[in-house]
Amino acid sequence: MAVSRTLGRKPAKQQVAVAKHGVRKLLPKRRARETAIVQVIARSVEEDIVLGRRHPRERLIEQDLCDRFKTHRGDVRLALFELEKKGIIQRIPNRGAIVRDLAPREVLEIYAVREEVEVMAARILPFPVAASALAELSELQKRHSSAVDENDMLTVFYTNLQFHRTLGIRSYANAFPEPLDRARRDHIAMIEALRRSRRNELIELTRRHLKPSPEAYIRAYERRFGASGRG
Repeated sequence: MAVSRTLGRKPAKQQVAVAKHGVRKLLPKRRARETAIVQVIARSVEEDIVLGRRHPRERLIEQDLCDRFKTHRGDVRLALFELEKKGIIQRIPNRGAIVRDLAPREVLEIYAVREEVEVMAARILPFPVAASALAELSELQKRHSSAVDENDMLTVFYTNLQFHRTLGIRSYANAFPEPLDRARRDHIAMIEALRRSRRNELIELTRRHLKPSPEAYIRAYERRFGASGRG
């Protein structure tokens, strides 16, 4: 009996080796799952902020996020760290994380720099633009326009972002009907300027296209906090 039991079991050292090998196989999968949930949390919170579901200075309570995403605080803290690196939130000692609050003056300064950078991008963009790139931009604009008509703000945000990444100029949409309609008309005009290699027209459209975003932010800020911070 003793012989049969011995033959039916691996030696202790071999059992340890098998166990370690199993752990090594599991670790990459576990890390992949953890990375995925961190990305889901970060993306969802960013969407909430961009779409106005969370407001400047609003607290982001870790336990609430744990409950929402059915995970632990380690994942939530990693997600908040990623958002902090992107400048979307800030963490304050003894208070935790809050949605970042930019004063109107700061927004105007940021957009002044962005305007110069993005106009420079328009100036050095090589012409003529490839037909495949124009087709990609046209398809993105169709999806963006449909999302505007359907009031699908999440798709508006991502198609607008992708349009400007493809063009080489990044811009964010806002949730008011008039600026959204103006944005899609600007997109169509930008594509036409690219198609006809009209650089000066593209530069002017780039400048005009940036104007509504800081104006909308400042209006929302002043409704919420008053007119302080403009100077």
